[in-house]
Amino acid sequence: YIKKFYNETWVRRYGFSVDEGKLTLLWSITVSIFAIGGLVGAIIVTPIVKFFGRKCTLVLKNVFAVAAALLMSLSLLAGSFEMLILGRVIMGVDG
Repeated sequence: YIKKFYNETWVRRYGFSVDEGKLTLLWSITVSIFAIGGLVGAIIVTPIVKFFGRKCTLVLKNVFAVAAALLMSLSLLAGSFEMLILGRVIMGVDG
């Protein structure tokens, strides 16, 4: 499903189909970027909790979750696979 979305988006933008190597690379980035976001989130959680406190950190976590959900859900409507990737990064930081 994701590869099909990427290919359709690429065709709309550039007028030709994306080659299989680039498509696999984009899909691999989409899948793995969640874990990279999780690594960033794990590194920054302690300073954020110390600065904002536990309650405010939980509110901030919910803001990240809503932002990520909006980016990922609206990526199809906007025709932007970059929004999907960014949403997965933010969801990884949130996770």
